[in-house]
Parts: sequence; C-alpha cells; structure tokens
Amino acid sequence: MDYYDVFPRIVPADKVSEVRIRPRYKHALFPEAELMQVVCNPFDGLNPDGKYGPDADAEKRVEWRMDGDTLVIRVFFTGEQEHNIRVTIRNGQTGNVELVKGFRIYSLESDLYELRPYRGDFHIHTTGSDGRETPCYVAARYRQKGFDFAAISDHGNYKPSVEAIDYWKALDLDFRLYPGEEVHSQDNPVHIIHFGGKYSINDRWRDNTEQYFREVAAIQDALPDKDPRVNNFAVAASEWVFDEIRRAGGLCVFCHPYWSVAQNVIDEGITSEIFRRNKFDAFEVLGGFYKYQFESNNFQVVRYYEEQAKGNRFPVVGLSDSHGVDRFEFGAGRPVVQRVVGMKYADSRDCDLFGWYYTVVLAKSNTVEDLIDGIRNFRSCAVSCIEGETPRVYGPFRMVRYVNFLLREYFPMHDTLCATEGALMLDHLAGDAKAAGALKQLKGRTADYMEASFGK
Repeated sequence: MDYYDVFPRIVPADKVSEVRIRPRYKHALFPEAELMQVVCNPFDGLNPDGKYGPDADAEKRVEWRMDGDTLVIRVFFTGEQEHNIRVTIRNGQTGNVELVKGFRIYSLESDLYELRPYRGDFHIHTTGSDGRETPCYVAARYRQKGFDFAAISDHGNYKPSVEAIDYWKALDLDFRLYPGEEVHSQDNPVHIIHFGGKYSINDRWRDNTEQYFREVAAIQDALPDKDPRVNNFAVAASEWVFDEIRRAGGLCVFCHPYWSVAQNVIDEGITSEIFRRNKFDAFEVLGGFYKYQFESNNFQVVRYYEEQAKGNRFPVVGLSDSHGVDRFEFGAGRPVVQRVVGMKYADSRDCDLFGWYYTVVLAKSNTVEDLIDGIRNFRSCAVSCIEGETPRVYGPFRMVRYVNFLLREYFPMHDTLCATEGALMLDHLAGDAKAAGALKQLKGRTADYMEASFGK
C-alpha cells in the first residue's frame, strides 16, 4: 500500500521541478520541519555541475517547505536518471536519526517525457480456440490484473477479439481492447501474432488458398542464397503473413521459436533464416512458458542479445500466451474427491502464465496506431513477472532502466485503480445492474493518475 501521493513521479531532465509528497494516512504524517533533513541524490551520480561523483552540496541544492501536511520540494533534476529524495527524521528529544524515508523520481529527456507507459498483452487464448474462459470474461480479468490494453488472439480465429471489443465498447472504458489472432498459415509451422489489424489474415489465406500458395511460391523463388537444408517454403510463408498483417494495418510478431514438444516445433533452420532476413515487426522474446520450460525463454533472451550484438536489431515484446486466467485447485485432477465432497473447488487463484509475461510500451496515447508505432520504434520492453519471482525486464538498456522504475514506483498504484475497474467489469458481465454506473463514475481515474505522475 502506498502511504504517500508523490506527484509528479516523472519529470523533465535538466530543469527545476516541484514535487509534492502528501501523506495519505495519519500514521505517515511528517514531523515538525525542524526535525527533518531533505537531500536529493542522483542515482547515476551526475550532478547539476555536470560532474560525476558524490555531491557535497546535495542538501543545499534542495529547496523545501511544508504546505500543511504536504512536503513540497524544488530541485534541479540533472540528466536522464533516477533520483532518491531522502527525508531524514530525527528524534525530538535525543536528536538521533529515527527514520529515513526515500522517495524516487525519474527525470527523462524530452523524447520520452512526452510519451506515456502502457502495459499490454496480445497473445491471449479463450474459448474462441483452446482457452478456458470466454473473451469478454478474459478481458475483464486483464483489466483487474492491471493492464491498459489487450487483444484476444485465438488460434486461427479473429472473431473472438471482435466479440470482446463489441461487448465492452458500450461502457466506454479507459481499458482498451484491440483485434488480434494467432496466424497459422497452411503448411507453415511458424506461429505469428497479428495485433491490431483491420481484418483477419487467417480468413485471408483460407478464403484464397490457391492465391496464397501462388504468392508464397513467388516469395520463395525470390529468396536469395537459399540454403537447401532449410524449409524455405516456411520462411516464405512467414514473410507472406508478415506482409499481409502490415497490409491490414497490424503488427506482426515472430513467436516462441524455442517452443518444444518432442522437439522444437520450429526447426533451427527456419528460425535462423527468419532472424537473418528480419522481416517481422517484433520478436516475442518472452513467451508463454511454464516454470519447467525455463530454457525456452532463456534461449530466446540470449538469442535476442546475440542478434543485437551482430547488428541485427529488432523490437521485442513479452506476451503471456495464456490459455486461462483462473485456476481452481480443490480436487483438481481428482474426480473421486470432487464426487465424494460434492464440490469441484473451494478457492481459486490466477492461472499460470496469466500476467507472467507482458509488454510495456512508451507511446503517445493508448490507441492501436500509437502502440504499434511505439513498438516498431524500439520503445517497448518485455517483462517477466512470474509468480513468486522477482521481475525481469528485457529490451534496449535505456528502456529497461526506466521500465524497472515504473514497475517499482508507478504501476503499483495504477494496478490498484485497475483492479477496482476490473472487478466491476466482472460484476457487470455477471448481470449486476449497478456495475455500469459505478464504472462510469470511475472513468478517467487511471488517466488522471497517469497525468499527475507526469506533472500534468
């Protein structure tokens, strides 16, 4: 629980900004001003004088005052880095240090400061293919989990994503749903996520099979330096899908190359050729692998950084590949227990994969066009947030530093706001006549929190 409102959390670099720290509860109140010392330490050690290292004048550089119960700070935030506002509180009788409170601020260069962070997932399965719950239910659970946007992407099926969009759009939510599908083109083992396009690519090849094979053959014939050991049809078919997704206005994502069953589903020849030709928009560097499948994501992360080191750059995303959002544990897999006790479950928890892997995009807005633009322009990170483990962030170093800060300092309160909306979405879906009105009253809360976090 956040004991303080800290606004703004994100400030422009190389400017003086005013930060207001307001206790939200009585037990978090600041003492009298004479018992406090306020210092701002830049994490990278870059000081306002342009030099690196300890700043002997750190305390002098901070102007601060109390405005009622609110601590108001003015300081010059140097460069693009994290800053630690340290409030040292002394005991009024002994003069000894009693408590040190730290408040983190991030200063950004103008190109990133004008953008906003959005958490999303667009590799999600429902009853529209082999998932457990309906598209509308899954959408509500994603909002409850703290997501700003999502796209249902069922196997070979675009319609479930539209079903979720059509159902929820009547409530005009801040949560955004976009179209999607997992594309499985004929005779091609490569799975490709289609995010945000205006029509189905699965329908496109199924409705025009002869044309599909003819166009793929033309791409295959034009491939230079073909390796005879490689399934070049699969390479060409994948590039056909990439092109068709872009033609539909969507983002094409190369998925889980190191997914294995009896062996890797996509052989290394195809994988290496797809990486070498680099015709996709983004790579699913973190995909929907369970804990026992840790090697798969490990291989994908190392492959990503190795390709970058060779100069083969491409954006990355993290996507859950979730096939369910709820797990009922009582009597699971034990039909005798279920029959004798007379109940199938007593409690539930989040299903594995749900919320484990996702993408944070820095974009101008939460529209599909701006989100795709953010990903294509290397302003996204893949996040691993497996239950019971510490988060891991992957992508360009500049983005990774900032997104780690956001996970720690920005998203917790954001997620609390989203959880309330998601719970009401579930109530509405279950037939609660009052839920729609409550959601209407809450509209704009997450947007207001976001803008306040940027001092707007």
